[in-house]
Formats: sequence, C-alpha cells, structure tokens
Amino acid sequence: MMTDYALEVKNLYSNAGNFSLIDVNLSLEKGTITGFIGKNGSGKTTFIKTILDLLPKSKGKVLFFGKTMDNNEAEIKSRLGVVFDSLIYSQALKAKTIMNTLAPFYSNFDQTYFNKLMNKFELDPDKKLKHYSKGMQMKFSIIMALSQKPDLLILDEPTAGLDPVARAEVLDLLYDIIQDEEKTIFFSTHITSDLDKIADYITFIDNGKILFTQPKDEMLESHALVHVDKKDMTDEIKTLFVGLKESSFGYEGLISDKSKLSLIPNAKITKPSVEDIMIYRGGLK
Repeated sequence: MMTDYALEVKNLYSNAGNFSLIDVNLSLEKGTITGFIGKNGSGKTTFIKTILDLLPKSKGKVLFFGKTMDNNEAEIKSRLGVVFDSLIYSQALKAKTIMNTLAPFYSNFDQTYFNKLMNKFELDPDKKLKHYSKGMQMKFSIIMALSQKPDLLILDEPTAGLDPVARAEVLDLLYDIIQDEEKTIFFSTHITSDLDKIADYITFIDNGKILFTQPKDEMLESHALVHVDKKDMTDEIKTLFVGLKESSFGYEGLISDKSKLSLIPNAKITKPSVEDIMIYRGGLK
C-alpha cells in the first residue's frame, strides 16, 4: 500500500494507570519534522509507547507506512528508529559490544556511519556505558537509532541531557536526515528552541488530548504576543486573549487571531516563539 504518511493515528484511546489518551488523531507526512509539545504529564511518552505497542491501546488504529503492526511487526520495526528519554541498553556493556550484537537485526544498519558518528561525538566505543555521562549515553542512543537508517525516527526528549554544543550537533544531524524526503522525524521535547530551529509542524498535547497540529511557520504567523498598559485594559479586551499574565507593568498575553488587534488600544506587538505559544496555551511546567 502506497501512502504519503509515515504515521497515521486514528481515534486512539489508551489507559495507563490513572492517565488516559482520549481520541488522539495525528498524521505525519513523509519528509517532515513534527515537534511534539506539552507540559510534563501531558501524555507525550504515553502516546509514543502506545503507538509502539509498549502500552495497550483500548481503541483506535495506528498505521506505520500504511500498515498496522499486526502481521507486519518485523517489517515496520526494521524501518523505525526510536530514542527514549532514558537508556534502554545495559550499562555493563561496551558501546562496541552493543552495536555488534544489535546491528545484525537491522538490515540497513550502517557500521561506517556508526563509527563516523561515534568519532564526531567523541565517544569511545571500547568504554562501558556506565562510564559514559548521562549526556554521552543519550548521544549513544541517538547514534544507534540513526545508524539503523530508519524511515521514521521517533525521539522522546532526545536533547534533554545534552550540553548546548552537542544539542546543536544533534539538530544539524536531524536536519541533514530530513533532506531525504522519504525520511520522517517525530520529535518530543520540552526544549522549544530546538523546534524553532528545525520543526515543520507542531503538535500540542495536553491532558491526553491533542489540542492542535499546525505548520510551525503558520502557527507563529497567526499568533501575536501583545503588551497592554493597565490603564488600557478592560474585561472585554481580556476575552480576546487565549492566555494572559498581569505584572506591575501591565499585561502580556497571546492573541491567536490577529484581526482582534485593532480592538486593543496602544497595544505593543511582538512575534511569539514556540515557547511563548505553548506557555500561554497550556503551559510547559
């Protein structure tokens, strides 16, 4: 089956302890980077684990490259690269041992590329992972996933433990990968500045529900960050904002419909970042 989507999630419901995913719908176009955003506990990791069948779903359908995991698991997983926010490899083993053990299970594993990335990130393949820092362990996880040459790369907080230089290097790698229009990246992160740099789409989840999926540039263009003096603020004007904060200097808030700006006297307008939009539309606590 030919499809333009690397991933399609339709009416997905899941219960994980006291937490639920509720009627989640999402489609990832091939050749794009989608940033997956939401405050801690909003459902990002639960969603990723559910679509990968690591948590049970109670209802809905998940399609990878137009196919379900049923009867297609080996084929699909050979085309997936996954990086979780915590290490999934044994810390008692050397990096080289882990690579040599797992590489044969991936038909497209590129050992030359693995060695290149290990050198780029200055990781010693003869060291056990327990002697790596947390940031180095995350780099190794990313290298293993990238070396599989996946068609869909799913990343759960991959840059959280990295210093700014390493983060920039990882983002450059992801950007290079996406130049191949058959490759797709789904990137869960709370570091929204990463998404400012590389994301094509932003998906925002809150309390187990997808609030919106939107092209990043369109989202940034449609919103405005507005400063209003206290003397100019009224209850009617407050209703125009999707999020509003008061300070001793006045008010700052987010407008999602720029046509409303004409109703706000003496408004000082700036372009928001992804982080501004997330904070005012639900928070990133």
